[in-house]
Amino acid sequence: MRRWAPDLGDTWAPGAVAVSQALWWLAARPDPRLAPGVCAVAVVAVVALLYRRRVPGPALAGAALATALAAPVVGAAPAGPAAVLLTAYALVVHRTAAVSAAGVAAVVAGFAVTAAASGASARATVATALVLGAVAAGVWAVGRFRRRVRADRASAETFRAAVDGFAPLAVAQERRRLSAELHDVAGHRLTAILVSAGAALRLADPVLRERAIEHAIGAGQAAVDDLDRVVASAGRDDEVGIETVDELVAGHPWVHYERTARVVPPAVAALAHLIVREALTNLMRYAQGAAATVRITADPGGCTVTVLDGGGSRAAGDVGSGLGIAGLRARVEAVGGDLDAGPAGPGWRIRARLPWRPGAAPGAPPGTGATPPVRATTGAPPGVRTWAGAGAAVRDGAMVVLALGLSTGTVLLPGGDGPDPLAAPIPATLLVALLVLHALPLAWRRLAPGAALVAALTIQVAWLAGTAAGWTRHDPAETFLWCWWVELALVYAVAAYRPAASLGFAAPLAVAAVGGVALGAGADITGNRAAAGAVLGVVLAIPLGAAWLAGRLVTTRRSRRSTAEAAARETVRRHADSAARGERARIVDDLRASARLHATSALAAAEAGRLDEVAAQARAGLVALRRLLHGLPQDRPDPPPAVAALSDLAARRRSALRFVGEPRSLPAPLEVAAHRAGAALIADGAVATVTYVAGGIGLEVRRCPPVGAEVLRSLRDSTDAASGSVAVDTDRTTVRVWLPEALR
Repeated sequence: MRRWAPDLGDTWAPGAVAVSQALWWLAARPDPRLAPGVCAVAVVAVVALLYRRRVPGPALAGAALATALAAPVVGAAPAGPAAVLLTAYALVVHRTAAVSAAGVAAVVAGFAVTAAASGASARATVATALVLGAVAAGVWAVGRFRRRVRADRASAETFRAAVDGFAPLAVAQERRRLSAELHDVAGHRLTAILVSAGAALRLADPVLRERAIEHAIGAGQAAVDDLDRVVASAGRDDEVGIETVDELVAGHPWVHYERTARVVPPAVAALAHLIVREALTNLMRYAQGAAATVRITADPGGCTVTVLDGGGSRAAGDVGSGLGIAGLRARVEAVGGDLDAGPAGPGWRIRARLPWRPGAAPGAPPGTGATPPVRATTGAPPGVRTWAGAGAAVRDGAMVVLALGLSTGTVLLPGGDGPDPLAAPIPATLLVALLVLHALPLAWRRLAPGAALVAALTIQVAWLAGTAAGWTRHDPAETFLWCWWVELALVYAVAAYRPAASLGFAAPLAVAAVGGVALGAGADITGNRAAAGAVLGVVLAIPLGAAWLAGRLVTTRRSRRSTAEAAARETVRRHADSAARGERARIVDDLRASARLHATSALAAAEAGRLDEVAAQARAGLVALRRLLHGLPQDRPDPPPAVAALSDLAARRRSALRFVGEPRSLPAPLEVAAHRAGAALIADGAVATVTYVAGGIGLEVRRCPPVGAEVLRSLRDSTDAASGSVAVDTDRTTVRVWLPEALR
């Protein structure tokens, strides 16, 4: 029963409609025989309004059907139309753009058919459809705005509630970064010392012993230097060149090495160095004495790194961290490459395909590292449907429909005391054309408000000129009053969406001047038309100035809010950086007391010629390092709802994530919407790409298994609330999400 019981918050609207219906009955005193019909419509209206949020579609259908059927009998009773408007608004607020647009369009079409069936003329039917369509467009635009505001407020609250999670996330990311760095450098050095010392001790060969001691001295000093570099610097990979791979392989004379890639971008060289080092480290641990081949070959789109061994005996299989291959695969896939690792005959093979740069198109010149820049656009990336998610642009389109419907529908409505403005075909065609052209600038009121206002005023001036030349027979004052609210909306847009110095207060003054001329030329003006026009222009300047000031107030408030958000973000960033530095200091202390201490002891033992102690200290250092590496990723917090935090989420789910374009600070609601989309789509083994463009942010996720229908339905709803859109391939394994960064 609770499921179908209406919420208390939904009772105010049906109560107000019921009261208005009763007051209308007392004031209008209609025929008592209409009482059953009036009561029936009132009951349907109240029930529809009670459930307008829970089931807005059926509620709108019921209210519209009852109103349409009872209209010829009930007449002007307010309950039916009020219920239709409120349930239509609820449908727009609580359902997606496509569903709500289809719903209100169906209601408009139904009322038009009802009007035609009741005997209205074709002209009256078209006029009714246009006026109702205009009202529906206005309701749809207001409802979409309300839906976006509600979603943004909820997302902003979620973001504020998660602010405390950024510092723990920064700590976790610093742990993970140091984990990979320590595994890459210290693990390789200490493993080499342990393997060479252990082999010399087993064979008891004096020559081999001397070589092992020399190697331990060099590798031990390198291990200490590497650890010092890790704890003292960021260890940037982009400073690594392809020559470092040559130097690395040169320290393993039993390895056959081939390299055809001559010029390699630093980032690719760094990744190739990591792959080769991990493969050689595993070779020393698990296949001692095996022959191995390392190849780095170039092709037009990138390079391929292959390491193949023939199998051998296990030398130090109990000191690995278990993170090497998994970490490499994540890093390779994050730049758009792929990595395979597995048995190959008696041995093991690692093969990695690396593009020259993340996002580089196939066929780029080898070794150049050139990547076509991401073009800054204001639209969605290719492949994403944008009709349902254009946000403010779609609402501006609805405003165009509102202007067209009100002006053209009002002209088409028959009746009135004056002459019919559509009596002559040529003036009628010119009038309709001017009405259409005058409404179109509303579509650009956010993107180019100044140009839109100039276009609207130009059409008004052309209208006046045509009337003065005798091309039209319409009263210029009447035609101006039909649609001057378009200029009013554009004046507000100029103040709200353009810098104050661009047009300033000249915008309302220009509209007032044109309007004064139009009103002064009206048929009802007698006497001095210039003076009357001047007075009426001053009167028009009052609401126009108020609209301009309202736009400036909105701009000021928006600027202050943006400044406050930027300051708050900077505070959060500083706290996160401080927490990461503190965690780094703690890890540095652990390194000094464990792995670095053992590496220093191994170096001292090697210099003293105590090979058995060298092996013992190297093993102890690897064990300590392994404990530290396995301890670092533990107890990670849930990532806060932000775009950057998706990398942590992808790492948890063993997925690859890369960023294309220049990362920038985004509004909190947009961050939350992108994070929710990523959390819903990124699954184990998925490959995700976040694309920054000037007009918003795109997310593409390739995954297996396909995305479920329930997840997709929820994703569409949340993305639509943020004025975004979703595109899905036929097999539902690739999903593209577009989230615009649009002004309200």
